[in-house]
Amino acid sequence: MIISQTPLRVSFFGGGTDLADYYKKSGGAVLSVAIDKYIYIIVNSRYDNKIILNYSEREKVDSVDEINHNIFREGLKITGITQGIEITSIADIPSEGSGLGSSSSFTVGLLNALFAYKGEFKNSYEIADLACKIEIDILHEPIGKQDQYAAAFGGFKIYEFNKDDTVTVKNLDLSSRDYNNLNLNSIMFYTGITRKAASVLSDQKENIPEKSDVLDRLKELVYTGENCFTKLDIKTIGILLDINWEEKKKLSNKIENEEINNIYNQAKMAGIFGGKLLGAGGGGFFLFLCPPENQQKLKTVLRHYHELPFSYEKFGSRIILNTSDGHGFISHAI
Repeated sequence: MIISQTPLRVSFFGGGTDLADYYKKSGGAVLSVAIDKYIYIIVNSRYDNKIILNYSEREKVDSVDEINHNIFREGLKITGITQGIEITSIADIPSEGSGLGSSSSFTVGLLNALFAYKGEFKNSYEIADLACKIEIDILHEPIGKQDQYAAAFGGFKIYEFNKDDTVTVKNLDLSSRDYNNLNLNSIMFYTGITRKAASVLSDQKENIPEKSDVLDRLKELVYTGENCFTKLDIKTIGILLDINWEEKKKLSNKIENEEINNIYNQAKMAGIFGGKLLGAGGGGFFLFLCPPENQQKLKTVLRHYHELPFSYEKFGSRIILNTSDGHGFISHAI
C-alpha cells in the first residue's frame, strides 16, 4: 500500500501570469505557499486484474481506456500501470471551486503515489511537469502552471514561468518563527459560492492581449512582495494583497460579484491589512491578513461565512506510507 499526502495552496501574488498565453511572451511569476489541507491518494494492489477507483463515485473497469475520470485515466497511462490496482482519493475539504488548487494537488498526489507504487523515484520538478502535461497538454484545461508546482514543492516559493516553458523555483527561506507569525496574522473564510475555475480562466485567457499591462503589474507585485516577505513586513504584504485584488478584478468581469465585494468591504472595515479571493475568482475562499487584535471583529462581521482554520505548510507532496518493502515508512518527500 502507498499513501501520498499533497497540500493545497494559497497564491499571494502574480496569479494569471502563469497562463501560457502570457508567460510565453512576457515571462510570468507567482508567489505562493502550500497549506495544511491535503488530498490523500491511497494505492493498493489487487489480486485480480481489475482497476478500482474510489472518489465521489466508484469505478470498476477492466482496462485503463474504460475509465471515466480523466485524471485517473491519464495518470495511469503516463505511469504505465494497466491492471490490478485500487486507488482511493480523500480530500480534507470539498474540491469543487475552492480556489485552493485542488485539481492540480490531486494530479500531483496521484502521480507521486503511482510512481512510488512502481518503485520509481521522481523529483518535484518531474512530478509537477508531468502534472502540467496531463492537465494542460492532454486534457486541455484552460489553466496555468502554478498549482502543480506549489503542490509538488510546498513552502513559500516564487515560481518563474519562462518563455521557453521551463520553470525556475526560488525558495523564500522563511524561518519557523516567520511561519508562526504569518499564521497568527492569516485567516480564511469560505464564501459559499462555487464556480468552475475553467469558465473564469477561459475568459481571462481571451482578455490577455488587452490586459497585458494588468498582468505586468501583477507580476511586479511578486518581487515587491518577495522583499516584504524577506523583512516579514506583514502589514505591507497585506497592503500589496489589496493592490493585487484590485488589479486582479480587471482581468475578467467574472472574478467579482456583489456578494464577494460586500465580503471584502466588510473585512476592510473590520481592520484587515488586506486580502484577496483565492484562485481564479468568482467564488471559493477569501484569504485575509489581519492583526490578531482585529480577528474577533472580523469573525463577527463575517459570522455568516465559514472560517477555515489553517496553517502554512513547508512541505510539498509526500509519501507518508509505503509498505512495498514490508516495513513501511512515513513522511518521504519528493
